[in-house]
Amino acid sequence: MTPQNILFVDDSPMVLSLLERTLMQETFTLHTAHTPKEALQVLEKYPIDVVVSDLLMPGLDGITFLRMIKKDYPYIVRIILSGHLHTQSILSAINQVGVFRFLTKPLELDDDTLKKILYEALDQARLNRNSLYADQNVASDLSEFINSILNAPYRPYVLLNDQDIVTAVHIALAELYPVGCSLRHPAGEGIQLTPHSLYIPYEEPESSDPDLYSLDTLTLGHSSLRLIRLSEIA
Repeated sequence: MTPQNILFVDDSPMVLSLLERTLMQETFTLHTAHTPKEALQVLEKYPIDVVVSDLLMPGLDGITFLRMIKKDYPYIVRIILSGHLHTQSILSAINQVGVFRFLTKPLELDDDTLKKILYEALDQARLNRNSLYADQNVASDLSEFINSILNAPYRPYVLLNDQDIVTAVHIALAELYPVGCSLRHPAGEGIQLTPHSLYIPYEEPESSDPDLYSLDTLTLGHSSLRLIRLSEIA
């Protein structure tokens, strides 16, 4: 398993020293910073998964700092550690930075509550990263899919969503298959392109009849797109 990293940001050396002693035996790597400026330098050097930050620090305040992290490192789980929490601070944090937990000073270190919260945050960070990578892969696949359409403008096409509703169509086919119309066969077992006298069952392999059409499918999470390229307009 890839080592995970937690960063604590607090202007109190005593707090950071106490946390280092308390968490030194844990499976994650602990990093500390006395200011948001130091913390940003740590973020550039290490693959941080969780940031625990005080709210009131010299220079950059905690809300602004965590808002920067949310923008530049959206997968990082954000936790607030502060002895000065009040209603407005809590509301601001929720609205602006999406805080995972609020921890209050002084920390209770006699039990495993803090460790439990940190490991829950690490689990969430792992899910965040996996989701981010999945989104990046989908974006790449979708880009290739769109390029395949743009690079062959001479091939009339119909693009369907997973409900077999036309979402995009070549200009030459726009009157035959307008955007928003359904091409699902009445029996619900395939796609029916009536003007072309063409029926494409779902179980049929892609590109099964290249002389008449080609079919490509792109899966996007729990949905999909079907691209039907026709050999002629009608």
